[in-house]
Amino acid sequence: MSNTAYRQDIQGLRAIAVLAVMTFHLNPVWLPGGFVGVDIFLVISGFLISSILLHKKAKPEYQLLSTLNYFYRSRLKRIAPAYFTVLIVVTLLAAVLFLPADFATYRGGLKKAAWFNSNSYFATFGDYFAPANHEQPLLHTWSLAIEIQFYLLAPFIFLLFPKRLLNWLLPLSIIALTAYAEYRLRMLGLEQATYYSLIARLPAFFMGAWVALLIGKKDGFRLGDRCKRTLIWLAIALIATSLCVPKLTGYFPGIAGLTPITGAALIIFLNASNPITQFLSSRILVWIGALSYSLYLWHWPVLAFMRYYTGAAILNWQYNLAFVLLTVALATASFYWIETPLRLKRSKKQILGYASLAAVVVLTAVGMKKMNAYYTPEPLPVEYTRYADPKTICHGQIVGNCLKGDLSSDKEVLVIGDSHAAMLNHFFDYLGKELAFKARVITASSCVTIPEFNYQRIPEYSHKACLAQIEEAKGYLKEAEVVFIAASWDNNLKYKHFEAALDGLVQSKPETKFFVISQEPRLSRNPLRARRFEYLGFNSVVEVNPSYKKANHILEDKCGQYVNLSLLDLTGLKVFELPPFYQGDMVYYDEHHINEVASKIYAKQALTTFKNLDI
Repeated sequence: MSNTAYRQDIQGLRAIAVLAVMTFHLNPVWLPGGFVGVDIFLVISGFLISSILLHKKAKPEYQLLSTLNYFYRSRLKRIAPAYFTVLIVVTLLAAVLFLPADFATYRGGLKKAAWFNSNSYFATFGDYFAPANHEQPLLHTWSLAIEIQFYLLAPFIFLLFPKRLLNWLLPLSIIALTAYAEYRLRMLGLEQATYYSLIARLPAFFMGAWVALLIGKKDGFRLGDRCKRTLIWLAIALIATSLCVPKLTGYFPGIAGLTPITGAALIIFLNASNPITQFLSSRILVWIGALSYSLYLWHWPVLAFMRYYTGAAILNWQYNLAFVLLTVALATASFYWIETPLRLKRSKKQILGYASLAAVVVLTAVGMKKMNAYYTPEPLPVEYTRYADPKTICHGQIVGNCLKGDLSSDKEVLVIGDSHAAMLNHFFDYLGKELAFKARVITASSCVTIPEFNYQRIPEYSHKACLAQIEEAKGYLKEAEVVFIAASWDNNLKYKHFEAALDGLVQSKPETKFFVISQEPRLSRNPLRARRFEYLGFNSVVEVNPSYKKANHILEDKCGQYVNLSLLDLTGLKVFELPPFYQGDMVYYDEHHINEVASKIYAKQALTTFKNLDI
């Protein structure tokens, strides 16, 4: 039997991997480590690819160029048909459903996905006002990009290096690359970039390849039945632990990534008759394993579009059921009508055709701009789609002197916080001019610009700007007599470290008057998206999400603990009576930010409250 012989238990292992990934993507609470299914896939891929190459290399008629030709043709035929079908279908849907700005973001990822380089795109992806990761329909293509990149590398490893060298090179590479990933994660803090990198995932591929080498000389391993039973249960324990507690060391992949890939490697290596192998070889799991590629391709776009429409990261049971049925239907159709027939088809023109499809996908994205515009209602004026001109405010960067209001006044206040403070630039500009004070506004995305803010928990793309703005604000905090803080309180007050930082700031400056501005009502969904869906004929009701009230109550309690900390509860103003509208005008532009128009109305209605403040 060759190393490339069909094994039902590996198909079953594929099924476990894809079901774990799908469960995690549906609701991370159900299976916190379901994402390690990707690493199990990579072990299987490493095993199969190295087995194919080593088997070809061992044949008497072996020739390097013909083997390379065979390998790359077979890989493209396996990956390309269903993959490019998904890209084209998803692009058509995104053109219809997405707001123009969101479709522009989508096209950026599509151009990379078409050339199997989306892992590099998502490794550095970061835009506070772009759709969230769980709404990016092509986010899952990062792992396929890594797989293709491994395919480009694999032949030159397994065909050019002798087996005796690979027996040492592979385990040493696993150790070295794991150590390097740990260094990037712990010392450099590059969690996002490392997660999506080929280097951090090569240990999984190499683990599978090492198993292929060991199986090649398996007669040299005299394992008794008891030892095999012990190892198979160890494998199950390793995978189960990873599925439940994936970040055993606090980071992933790195050292923690060795747990699931070792478990998967043991199952493949043992290949013995035992209850686990029999379970993995069951008819249903083998069938799901056969569908696993199509399931993986389709499940994420289905989820992403549902989340984009509802505005909810966690879907209700009706959407969950629809997700399962639609994903299985699409995957089944894809497997039987696209993936299998085109993979088995023999044609010298196929490779050129698949390469051309990549170009077609990119061109389709360009052409779809017109389609996207066709399905877009009449654009709103720019002041309805932002809270201020980003080029004129000190949000994530210092622009000029950061001052608003009456610039000739000797009275100055400091305004700090995240984007909820940034959206008050026009607010403080109006109030400052009316009440003869100037306001210095220093803010950053996802970052409350106070000392000791726990910036590590926010997206990596925000770290640099966050730390720079905190340092800038520190200089003015030393002299400030009046400080206003605005933030997404319901998000930040979940963290004890943040509360400690806020308490520490207030306690460290007992002579300073601190005012925390209440969080504005939060909406159930993005009103601009809802407007688009209404235009398309979909029901899209925007309601108030009451979560903001709890945060404001916490602020109220906290203010009772300090004489120099006061809450400005402005949620009762008329501008917030019927969000997202006020007197027929749209005053919100996403779930929790008011727009430029609303900021000015907000200021006028808050004028009386500010007149009564001793500033």
